[in-house]
Amino acid sequence: MQHESVKKLFKEQVRHYSHKDQYKHSPLTQLILECLKNKKTNKKIEICEFGGGAGQLLNEIGKVYPKANLTNVEIIDDYKSFLTSKKVRFVNSSVLNSNFSDGSFDVIIMRDVLHHLVGRNYKETLYNQTLALRELKRLVRPGGVIFIEELTNESEVATRIIYYLSRLNFKIGLSIPSLFVISYVIVAFLTSTKLLNLSSSVFGEKNIKTQMLAVETKWYFQIVHLFSGLKKVILVVKK
Repeated sequence: MQHESVKKLFKEQVRHYSHKDQYKHSPLTQLILECLKNKKTNKKIEICEFGGGAGQLLNEIGKVYPKANLTNVEIIDDYKSFLTSKKVRFVNSSVLNSNFSDGSFDVIIMRDVLHHLVGRNYKETLYNQTLALRELKRLVRPGGVIFIEELTNESEVATRIIYYLSRLNFKIGLSIPSLFVISYVIVAFLTSTKLLNLSSSVFGEKNIKTQMLAVETKWYFQIVHLFSGLKKVILVVKK
């Protein structure tokens, strides 16, 4: 079960996540476009992004790879009004319970979603994160590929503190936007090691290719993350 804060966050931030250039900041973008551009096939392929905002990345994929059916899955229906292209099919659902049939997609994308899958407690949150990865595995077709991008905090202690402080703040209601402190945001970051171990347990280590990128942050973002090292972890999973 998801905490009530998750839908509140994405409803409040619709315009932010629907900005036309939002996808460009993702290090995963070029990797996906190059992979699809080099993929030769005469058939239509099914591509899905979970948490795709207004479908900005899917729209770019459609330009490079016109032989694709594009599906954007968001938990808030409001994003449908901001879709960047009519070619992108919008589905109001969740990666925790998508209701798609097994093997629905050739390509699945999920960017910076895992740390938002908070539950009623930390144990349920970790279960949600695991469940999301299992859902991706269920939905990808044989020979398909899953692209995952996730921001990680390299201190296990810091991830726990951030999680519990953000839960506390949800009740207190403190808001300091300049420091990324927002009353309706609860986050549960994984360390890169924990993310890799979790992914390996679901997909199998041999099926995963990994890239880790250092993240340069401003001083106020470092404060929020308790001065712990941050990384962008890119996982490419082939079935």
